[in-house]
Amino acid sequence: MKGTKIRGVILTILVVISVFLSYSLWKVQPDYEVIDNETVKKEQIAKMRQPEQVFRPTMVYYHQNDVNYMSQNLDLVSALVKAGTTFDFSELVRMDKLSAGYQSMVHQDNSMELVFPNAVPLSIYSQVFRLKGDNFDLNSFNRITFNLNKSENGLFSVYFGNDSNEQMYQGSIQQDQVDELKEILTKQKKDLVVADQLYKNKQYLFLSDRPVKLKQQQYVIEAIDIGLFKNALFGDGSKVKGQDNSYTNGSSSMTVNPDDKVLTYVDPAQERRDTSQLSSAMKSEQIQSSFSFINDHWGWTGDYYYSGYSADTSTTAFSLFVQGLPVFNDDGMSEILVAEGTESVYKYRRPFFKLGAQISTESKEVTLPSSDSVYNELIKTVNSDDIQMIVPGYVMGYEQNNKSYNRVVELTPAWFYKYNGTWTPVKGGDA
Repeated sequence: MKGTKIRGVILTILVVISVFLSYSLWKVQPDYEVIDNETVKKEQIAKMRQPEQVFRPTMVYYHQNDVNYMSQNLDLVSALVKAGTTFDFSELVRMDKLSAGYQSMVHQDNSMELVFPNAVPLSIYSQVFRLKGDNFDLNSFNRITFNLNKSENGLFSVYFGNDSNEQMYQGSIQQDQVDELKEILTKQKKDLVVADQLYKNKQYLFLSDRPVKLKQQQYVIEAIDIGLFKNALFGDGSKVKGQDNSYTNGSSSMTVNPDDKVLTYVDPAQERRDTSQLSSAMKSEQIQSSFSFINDHWGWTGDYYYSGYSADTSTTAFSLFVQGLPVFNDDGMSEILVAEGTESVYKYRRPFFKLGAQISTESKEVTLPSSDSVYNELIKTVNSDDIQMIVPGYVMGYEQNNKSYNRVVELTPAWFYKYNGTWTPVKGGDA
């Protein structure tokens, strides 16, 4: 009995101590701040993009009854791509032995081609078209040819060709899908231009002997707060020190060119000194990573399309396009470059402005010489077999009126040619 009383007293004391300790802990608990989701959200500079908005063709060729047509019309290209996203392609098979020459197959009569600025990994474009097959991360293409002639099995062949190595994947689509393509081409036939000159070099060139008229355009540019890029690239902007257009957090740096409105971010620790061991799969992954990197901070400040990849520097390029035409600038004002490093981005160079309102009163028509005459001038100084395409576009520069204080850019029509995978402007025309 006595032992029972003692145990009861001890239990009562323990309960009192427990209550006291719980109360004390509750009293001294710090006042935690409620975390605002905005403080942990990634920086949103401009827009995100879907793969089909960046990895996209810029030229259409249509071959019908031995007549060749071509177009860079933005609406036509977009309509054909949109249709393709709904198609059910059969499994793609690599063609190791071609029944005819590569050029003959990709440009055959009664076919339609979608041509890209440069080679795109199949693994990336399978996010746009519903493609199935093996080793997509090892292979790329820059041209899709839809054969509009029915094959023996009742299907219509589709070829994904790579002009640089003449490798090709083949799949097929159904009759109703081909009918959809034909309907689009018929409705927008006014946007197709006859290519009356064909040069059967190593790479077939479809050109015209007609001059091209384009509008010279002016745009007010809208600078983007450099602080947005600072926060996006360095993470914690409070640890970044800035002086004389340079910023650093002790390991990475960002320099700003206020005249051209171009920034360059570098993380030296990520430098990849030897790119010779990169596999095809790793190269495809780097292109995908570069696209995702820009998406992470909503960095698409205009219509930038994938325009190429340099294996030597692990650099992916995205070029500005206006109304479906490429824009060139020597100082980096029309191009986004992402160099992948050992684990993350090593270098990032890009403009920090976007095109604003167009100054319509300053628009004037410019007449460019024919693409055929441009070709005949080029072959006087370069190898004709290495010319892969000739297309019109724009050269960007500041408007020459000093009163604009580098706030107005001018887009001047010019010819561009693709030479061994590199795009270069040729020349302009007379207003």
